[in-house]
Amino acid sequence: MNTSRQAAVLLLSAGLLLSGCSSSSGDPGDEGYAGPTLPARTATTDKWQKGPQKPEQHRPYPYDIDTHCGIKWVEFGGRWWVLDSVFPGVEQVKGEPPSPQGRMLAGYMTLIGPDTADFDAVGMPTMQFVPADDRPPGCA
Repeated sequence: MNTSRQAAVLLLSAGLLLSGCSSSSGDPGDEGYAGPTLPARTATTDKWQKGPQKPEQHRPYPYDIDTHCGIKWVEFGGRWWVLDSVFPGVEQVKGEPPSPQGRMLAGYMTLIGPDTADFDAVGMPTMQFVPADDRPPGCA
C-alpha cells in the first residue's frame, strides 16, 4: 500500500472514530445526550429559586445558589448535596450572562439520578452534586 493511501485510510478511520464518540441525541436515556439548551436566568433578590421538594429526573428547575460561603453545598429536593465534579464542555445555558446580583448565582438544577444532580448556569461548566452525609458546616 502506498503512503498516500495509508494516510487516507488512517484519516478516514480517525474520522469515523471521532464521529461515533461525539454523536449527540435528543433523548435523555441515550448515550451522547447533550441535554437541553436553556435560556439564561436573571436572579431576583427578593425570591430565591430552590426547586420542588420532590423533583422529577431529567427536568431542569430554576435554581439559585447562595455564593456567600462558596458553592460546595446546596439544598435541593429536600436534602443537602455536596459538589463532587465539574464538567467543562457543552454549555447547557445559552445567552448573555446577567449582571452579578450580589451573592446569588442563577441557573438550573436537574436531578440526573437518585444520587446525582447537575447545576448549569450561563458561562459556567456543569457542576455535579451528590448527596451529603451531613449538613454543611457554617461559614465564617
